[in-house]
Amino acid sequence: MRTLFLLPLLAGCAASAPPGPASAPAARTATPRILAVFAHPDDESVVSPALANAARRGARVRIVYATRGDASAPETTLAPGPAIAARRTEEAVCASRALGAADPILYDFGDGKLGEIVRPPAGTLGRLRDSLAATLADERPDIVITWGPDGGYGHPDHRLVTAVVTQVVAGADRRPLLLYAAMERGSLPDQPQIAAMGWAETAPDLLTVRSRFTAGDLAAAARAFECHASQYDAASRAALPALFGSSVWKDGVHFRPALDPAAGEDLFDLARPAR
Repeated sequence: MRTLFLLPLLAGCAASAPPGPASAPAARTATPRILAVFAHPDDESVVSPALANAARRGARVRIVYATRGDASAPETTLAPGPAIAARRTEEAVCASRALGAADPILYDFGDGKLGEIVRPPAGTLGRLRDSLAATLADERPDIVITWGPDGGYGHPDHRLVTAVVTQVVAGADRRPLLLYAAMERGSLPDQPQIAAMGWAETAPDLLTVRSRFTAGDLAAAARAFECHASQYDAASRAALPALFGSSVWKDGVHFRPALDPAAGEDLFDLARPAR
């Protein structure tokens, strides 16, 4: 994921105080195992305060990337291929450690190639399905987080990862709670540069789960975002976490339950009907 913002948009954001959503509740005895599955290193940024909050409170948090993002490193002179993959792998590890998560799992599917036409049809997505199924069996998560069907802003790799994750979770014998990352309608900053990205918005009544977080969690998210130096210039890395913290995350990171109902403001203590 790479979002482009002009410097006028960023002016003043980096210096603004953290929005300080309501303090996170005290950790409970039962701590969830959380697996966040995304397409590229830096995609986790859309939910990073929630991941930092959960990890700080004792949850096992791990991020899976379907690709190493080998096609693009716009803030470098690296050519697409192994050099970019190596650079973004380092950035992914850096971000996970900044969030307090376990080191990430990175598959080697090509960036931008998840939907390539092969024989048999959808062979690449079939291999991704098998890889994810094996990871879920190994990790045994209680909660899986991924993009919504919109892919955030429509990126094809994001949408395809969502589809495959949903397929795997829906067919699992031990089905974890699947949460789609989402932005509440009306929460995006009123800026033409952001509108031009085409970020999807979700109706508030569908966003029955959110993760409140502390200023410290937002700071951890900012440190993680700073790791992605191949994707964003220094001004963007400094300003965007505060910008999101004062807008789309101002009352917590929002999620839409995908397959099973759930509600609450704490990933450790969600109301869920018995299955």
